[in-house]
Amino acid sequence: MRSTEYLWVAVGQIASTLAIQVIPMVALPVRDYAVYAVVYLAFAALLALQYATVCDVWARMLRRSEVPGEHLHSFQAALTALALGGGTVVGLLVLAISGHALLGLTGGAATTLAMYRSGLTYRLVASGRIRRAGVSELLGAAVAGSAAAAFLATGGFTTSAALMSWSLGALCAALAAGIGVVVSPRAAAAWFRDHRRDIGLLSAEAAIKTLETVGTPFLVGAVSGALPLALHRAASSLTYPVRLAVEVLRSRIISGAIGGGVRQVLAIGAIGLLAGAAVATGLRLLTAWTPMVDGTIVEALSPHAVAVGAWLSTMAVSSFLQFVGRGSLSGRRLLGRRIANTAVVLGVTASGVLVLGPGAVIWSAAVAEALAALLWVTRSGADATAAPVTATPSRLTTPAR
Repeated sequence: MRSTEYLWVAVGQIASTLAIQVIPMVALPVRDYAVYAVVYLAFAALLALQYATVCDVWARMLRRSEVPGEHLHSFQAALTALALGGGTVVGLLVLAISGHALLGLTGGAATTLAMYRSGLTYRLVASGRIRRAGVSELLGAAVAGSAAAAFLATGGFTTSAALMSWSLGALCAALAAGIGVVVSPRAAAAWFRDHRRDIGLLSAEAAIKTLETVGTPFLVGAVSGALPLALHRAASSLTYPVRLAVEVLRSRIISGAIGGGVRQVLAIGAIGLLAGAAVATGLRLLTAWTPMVDGTIVEALSPHAVAVGAWLSTMAVSSFLQFVGRGSLSGRRLLGRRIANTAVVLGVTASGVLVLGPGAVIWSAAVAEALAALLWVTRSGADATAAPVTATPSRLTTPAR
């Protein structure tokens, strides 16, 4: 069944997270991990750029019933160019920070391959090739984990080794996707030129979303001190299960393959409720049974376990509706809702802390997310994207195999 195939993609991404994030976190000294974290954070920022300029643009094309085969060559060329450019920038950055050529090389390689692999997974899922995407993700996680384990077993798990493990996993996942590499500066330039309106719109929307994500914890910290900032940030980290579940479906939602009707919203809401209940229960049990968390932020979060669960539930529905809007809304409507969403999240969360105290920060965030979700509810067809504005495909946009 299709739902089971989605599950394998999610499992593969969870396994990848363990291999490329958790293992370095527990195995590298603080200074070495800091360098690794710089690479990963740079990759995360570049991935958001990739969504806005390549991946989500293509998904919007699918929603507008454009023939994707005519654009796949330039899509692949743009994906390759962005991955190579991003990896080069990160490699030079790491070289400047560390002064070590090997770190610069491995950091650049990991970023390039991870970006490219992410783009291929997006394309596979958007095209309905869910099983191939799941196999690719699982293989990449297995290779990255095995490489890291081999380095650990020989006592050679350094920052470079962690980056090499990540690179190998991403390379094998990309190869398993079975999609050929397209290196064509002219085709890449054609993509960015022909889709500049969508690119500009999605980039602006992503920038406002980033301001909301980064700004909310700092705002509550500014108005009420360090405790609400720490609670908000820690609880946000625990929303990973629901963010992953919706992120796996991202390309299908934006492309319209998964509709935004009442039945789909209820299904996502049910997933959010289950995830929220599981995380809340796990948080309480972890605090009760594990003395290791005494004095940590986990212990401070435990009294707010129900609020964390509620936030997961409202975030599931809100995230789903935002992806529907990212695929279906035209320029001013999309940006208007994004600005209003940011204002609601920032305003309600900060106001809740000011009025009810620092301990109310997570409940305030949950309520803010629920209210913001209402902004994305639209009448069917009333806010649809405008007709395609891309240029007529040239000979550069022949289908890629």
